[in-house]
Amino acid sequence: MQQPTGPTTAALDPGSSQRLRAAFRTLRVTYLGMLSSVLVYWVVVMLTRKVGAIPAGRGDYAETDWLRYPLYVVGAGLAVLVVVLRRRLLEPAMVRERAMGGDPQAWLNAIFTVYVIAFAVAEIPAILGLALYFVGGYLTDFWVMSALALFAFAAAWPREGQGAEILQALLAAPAGRAPTVRTS
Repeated sequence: MQQPTGPTTAALDPGSSQRLRAAFRTLRVTYLGMLSSVLVYWVVVMLTRKVGAIPAGRGDYAETDWLRYPLYVVGAGLAVLVVVLRRRLLEPAMVRERAMGGDPQAWLNAIFTVYVIAFAVAEIPAILGLALYFVGGYLTDFWVMSALALFAFAAAWPREGQGAEILQALLAAPAGRAPTVRTS
């Protein structure tokens, strides 16, 4: 049976193309699972508000108000870090350097690892927002940090076409020469 090929995997051999599709299918499931954690945090925040576990009086939290803005900066920095991580670590030369072997499966494993790290970093702002909400009692803190997390997750979406371009560049370049491909 002929394997379906798209424009992104047409230049790869059938084995590499199949492994690429399988890896990115798994990445998308992992992505959706980690993204759904933001929804879980939202449910926790709404439940604590419903049962009144976070007091409405802000006088109790005045000493922690100074934490808000530095953590906003940290959250924004983490969102930007996701973009930079993906761009830098998915350069074919970096993938080849980090791979535990010189074959397409090792390269796919290195690509997979970059994406999972990006997903984990993308989730951190939402966790910080949850912590800020529990410490400071401001719902806005949770919303701002969750928005940063959602931006980071959007930037971290696994692009199969990009993975195919990276594999094609690595397969085309001799081991001693640095492959080039535009990553975005």
